[in-house]
Amino acid sequence: MWCCDTGFLEIENNCYFQKDVQFLRALINNSKYNKNSPSSDLNPIKLGWQIWENGRLVEFCSSPSTHTECRMEYILSGLIPSEIGNLTQLRKLSLESNKFNGVIPREIGALKNINDLTLSSNQLIGNIPSEIGELKSLEHLALNSNTLSGYLPPEFENLKNLKWVYLASNFFTGSIPSSFGDMEGITYLNLSNNQFDGVIPPALGKLSKLQYLNLSQNKLTGPIPVELGNLNLYRLNLEFNQLSGTIPSELGNLINLVNLDLESNQLSGIIPASLGNISKLIELDLHNNQLSGPLPATLNGWGVLEKLNVTNNQLTGQLPIELGELTNLKSLNISFNNFDGIIPEKLLQIKGLEVLYIHANQLSGQISDDFCDEDKSKKILIYGNSFCPPYPECIKYIGKQTCEN
Repeated sequence: MWCCDTGFLEIENNCYFQKDVQFLRALINNSKYNKNSPSSDLNPIKLGWQIWENGRLVEFCSSPSTHTECRMEYILSGLIPSEIGNLTQLRKLSLESNKFNGVIPREIGALKNINDLTLSSNQLIGNIPSEIGELKSLEHLALNSNTLSGYLPPEFENLKNLKWVYLASNFFTGSIPSSFGDMEGITYLNLSNNQFDGVIPPALGKLSKLQYLNLSQNKLTGPIPVELGNLNLYRLNLEFNQLSGTIPSELGNLINLVNLDLESNQLSGIIPASLGNISKLIELDLHNNQLSGPLPATLNGWGVLEKLNVTNNQLTGQLPIELGELTNLKSLNISFNNFDGIIPEKLLQIKGLEVLYIHANQLSGQISDDFCDEDKSKKILIYGNSFCPPYPECIKYIGKQTCEN
């Protein structure tokens, strides 16, 4: 008579490793106090989405989120069971958007074969356990949108194979480990919306495969490392920190950059002319800094730029006529600076321009009717300048103008 090997259970004519099934059963039991929990008599091998090989669980996913491949109608909750340490053959675990609470169990260090770990959008607390450093095969780590805290453990440096790291929207503190710079395969690094302090590690400039870097909404200080100009990024977001010093001219080497966001820091000095080399740039946000000098004439290199925001700086000089060459521009905000002179005529003729905020400067001359379009609702603010009448009818609020003919 056929039977399963020792340590395996026979369920529906198949053999399943008993300790793997114990983990699934513990998930069901821990969730029983949640009104949207899976049925307490649910067969464990029917929970979520599972892949088994040779009687071992190698992939498991269960999430109520519509953005996952394994959407379930129920929600898992309670503690992540310590039985997670039984899953020694597991390669992928995704428990996104459930209601797990408590800490990440130390037993997670037993998952020696895991390459994809997603625990995002839960209610997890406490530190990342040092045992995370045992997961040498890990490539994809998503712990975002929890209430995790504390320093990233030193053992993090052991995760040399990481490619995708998403730790945003937690309460992590301390410095960003320079050991991230040794994870040569990383393509995505998002540490935003935490409480990291100290400087941005120059070692990040070694990540030649990095495409997305988001360190926004932290407490980072010091200069932007010039080494970031060595990268091959398509998005760089450092907004809402306390960064100081000048914008490195080396950022002009990021020729594949689509989005550059440095807003709400303490950056000073001029906008480097080298940024005009970033020909694929779609959005540039430098507002709420202490930048000075003129807009660089090289901005005509931004041929596909759609949004430019430099409001609330100390920029001066006349608006370069090259602004009128940005034919894809949809939104321009240069308000609360010290620009003077006239508005370039071609700027007002850009057909797709929907938002033009030029208020609170020292601009003068007249504004032509070219900006107005009967078929489109456009937003324009011009108050606090020296424009002279007549004013286009589409400008509903003129505000104070010190016209000098």
